Amino acid sequence: MDTRVFAVRIGEKYGQDVEDYINSKVPNVTWIREPFDPRVKLQWNKLYPMSLDIDEPVCVIDIDMGFIGDYMDVFNYPIERGEYVAAQAWWQESDMPQYKLQGGFQKYYPKDCRYIFDKFMSDPEYWMEYYIKNGTTIGPVNGEQYFIQDTVNERLKLKYLPETWLTRWESWAHHDLDWLANANYHYPGEYLYLGEFNPDVRLLHFQGSNKPHKATLEALGW
Repeated sequence: MDTRVFAVRIGEKYGQDVEDYINSKVPNVTWIREPFDPRVKLQWNKLYPMSLDIDEPVCVIDIDMGFIGDYMDVFNYPIERGEYVAAQAWWQESDMPQYKLQGGFQKYYPKDCRYIFDKFMSDPEYWMEYYIKNGTTIGPVNGEQYFIQDTVNERLKLKYLPETWLTRWESWAHHDLDWLANANYHYPGEYLYLGEFNPDVRLLHFQGSNKPHKATLEALGW
């Protein structure tokens, strides 16, 4: 895979072990370890690649991810100029049903997305608070995926990965029968996890305080 991948690790929440895990799974990762602008907080720094003069696709990933099965299909997913590829949350992260984009994986042409970066940088403090203040999400820092979805739709064609490729996951989930029953019921495929993952699954998103501990993945057979 020649596609350049960007990931943000700013602050102390995630340690070097998470970075090492991603480097062992994903080639050609560029790490953003400091804010590109002092006004920009944490995950909002994922917008930085949109400012680059790169005329080929790049991928941007969250670092609380686990990679299983045929996960390289995600990075190699086809894209054309004028398109924006993203994951979507079948578990509905927001109470507002129009928001489907999930920030864990995005693929785009930076030159196509410069207008998104410029819009954000015109007033970053405003946009970093906008989706918290209007009730789409909760703070203290959140909302970049909703800003991206709204702004992508102004000019680009938003294209989603297959829903079955991604799932939210918890480090304890395979021991919690109630959680698994609910996840299996809502998963858009036949099942999510029945002693092993559905072979369609390629990305696990360890949201919240969870992270892709090597031991957790090994316990799941990965």
